[in-house]
Amino acid sequence: MHARNKARELRDLARAMARQARMLRDDGFVARAREVARRAIALDRLAWLMVRPQPAPVRIDSRRRG
Repeated sequence: MHARNKARELRDLARAMARQARMLRDDGFVARAREVARRAIALDRLAWLMVRPQPAPVRIDSRRRG
């Protein structure tokens, strides 16, 4: 559950950064807003990768292989 909690925190941070980027853009700091938005997107992707299920190896019985 630790990974899920950390992922949730990262997603919350990404949302806050996206709001900050919008405020910066509205105030005329377009380049800085773009930088913050890119970081927010990267954090959001990382958070979703943390909770994505990982494939587990499956052992196939040798008698079933044919």
